[in-house]
Parts: sequence; C-alpha cells; structure tokens
Amino acid sequence: MVSLLHREYNRDDGVGLAAPQVGVNVRLMVFNPEGRTRPGNESILVNPEIVEQLGGKEVGEEGCLSFPRIYGDVERSRQITIKALDAKGQPVKLQLTDPWVARIFQHEYDHLQGILFHDRMKPAVVETVRPSLVALEEEFLAAHPEAKIVRVPPPKVNKGFGAVKK
Repeated sequence: MVSLLHREYNRDDGVGLAAPQVGVNVRLMVFNPEGRTRPGNESILVNPEIVEQLGGKEVGEEGCLSFPRIYGDVERSRQITIKALDAKGQPVKLQLTDPWVARIFQHEYDHLQGILFHDRMKPAVVETVRPSLVALEEEFLAAHPEAKIVRVPPPKVNKGFGAVKK
C-alpha cells in the first residue's frame, strides 16, 4: 500500500497525496514540501490526527492533483501539532510550525476526512472555479456515460443583507 501511494505521488508534480485520491480507503498520506526538487524527503503518516491548531489562520492559494489546473484561496491554520504512526508503525508527534508544511498536511488530512479543497473555499472563490469544476465533470461524464453526478447549484445572488460574502 505504501509503495502504491509513493509511486503515484512520484508520478505527478505535487507535494502530497492521500490514499483515497488513488482509490484506497485507508488513512495514509505522503507529502514532501519540496516536491520533485528534493525527492526522498517524503513524510509518510498513518492514521494522522490534528492535536492542536496554533499560530492563527492564513489564506493561501491551493491546487490539488485530483483537480488539475484549478487553484483557489483556502484558509488554514498557520501551525499545527499532529500525531500519527510513521511508515514503520512507530508513533510520532510533530509540531508543524512552517505554514507551508502545515497547509500541505491539512490539505491531505482533509482528503482522509472526505473534504476537498474547494469545500473549504469561500463561496465567492468557489464561483471563480465553478466553470473549471463543471468542465472536469463533463470530461469525466464523457469517459463514463453510466456515471451519475449531482451538481450543487450556484448560490442565489442577493443584494444587500444576505448577499454572498466575498
């Protein structure tokens, strides 16, 4: 399992990958904040948990290997404390104080929770990526005509009180 995830991670130019992204329903992730520039620096975590969120929040642009060429701002904690098992099954507890590393972990952790990065975007940001998401759905449906999807409609545009917040 670890080798499959590691192989898929190395195939693309990302900085992290969670097992559910390759169709494996286990709580396992691999990430390397430097991506292909420093191979061999991957962290493999099994059954990770966020123990504490520190350092406030920050908004930053994210993309996802599961949604190629789609990017949008997502708010994340700047620093977190996590616990997990390493690839050898040994318990680890880490303080991720670099906001970039904390962001990568939280993005992959969300995959393990069934949350996608566009689920964390503010409504106005989702509307900027909606056409690209719909295009991916259409591409998938063309390749898999038997598939059924349910689209979430865009929010109603209100003026004044009750308007979509940006």
